[in-house]
Amino acid sequence: MKTAILAIVFLLIGGVIGGFVGVRFGAGMGAGGGLLVGSQAGACLALMSAREKGILSAGQIDIVIRDTVGKIKSRSPLASDPNVPWVGSEADCGRMIAEMDRDTQAGR
Repeated sequence: MKTAILAIVFLLIGGVIGGFVGVRFGAGMGAGGGLLVGSQAGACLALMSAREKGILSAGQIDIVIRDTVGKIKSRSPLASDPNVPWVGSEADCGRMIAEMDRDTQAGR
């Protein structure tokens, strides 16, 4: 139950981050793409927290990431947009979060 609540919280945070990214980079990606990236980032952060707490293993995280991103893609009209980066593994999540951290540091 705590994991589900944690995942929902991070998905909401990801949506807010995505909205910010979409507005900030609206000309290139659009708000819809920003929301998708933010949703993926929220899922990644929730799953990284689950791994740090020992709730999920690396293999389990990859499965959950693929399933979750698949569900996000299936509901998105931007699923085939080449400007929207999609994650498919824990390594992809790590790269996405590292890029967000770099962008955050550069913006300060």
